[in-house]
Amino acid sequence: MFTFHIPKMSCGGCVNSIKNAIKKVDDEANVEADLTTRIVKIETAISEVEIVKALTDAGYQPML
Repeated sequence: MFTFHIPKMSCGGCVNSIKNAIKKVDDEANVEADLTTRIVKIETAISEVEIVKALTDAGYQPML
């Protein structure tokens, strides 16, 4: 499981965009997002590099 802080995640639309970005690269991924802490937890078979690329491509800069 990977955990990222996403400073720009500020609304439900952001959460949906992040989930969709991850699901595009791994349809089986489990994505949990907490708007209060801006923490996203991702359980997936893809690499951390691929996750970071997907999030960055979606407009979100993840912090480890």
